[in-house]
Amino acid sequence: MLFFHKDDLTTDRVDDNTLRTVMAHGGTMLYAHIIFERGLDENEEIPLHSHVHEQITYVLKGSFKFEINDEDGKHVEVVRQGDSLYMPSNSEHGCIPLEDDSQLVDCFTPQREDFLK
Repeated sequence: MLFFHKDDLTTDRVDDNTLRTVMAHGGTMLYAHIIFERGLDENEEIPLHSHVHEQITYVLKGSFKFEINDEDGKHVEVVRQGDSLYMPSNSEHGCIPLEDDSQLVDCFTPQREDFLK
């Protein structure tokens, strides 16, 4: 597929606060739109995960507290609408939304096959 129209996409519930829509994908790339329904307290623990995929994230709306752990150490920052960030392959990372209806656009390479099931 070369064109992915919004009306044809499916939104999945990831957890009690998170919705994910897989957008355009092909070759070695995949885009996903992530919506967090409720903001959380900035002092909450950031749930971390890692995966083989490189990831670039764009903050579409709202704000987030992100943590990225790589070979240079632990990096924690608050990012806001218009900011973007890069997570290297296999780096531990995660975020918490700080405002209701905060939204991200994630790009992964290679594709997240687990998102396509």
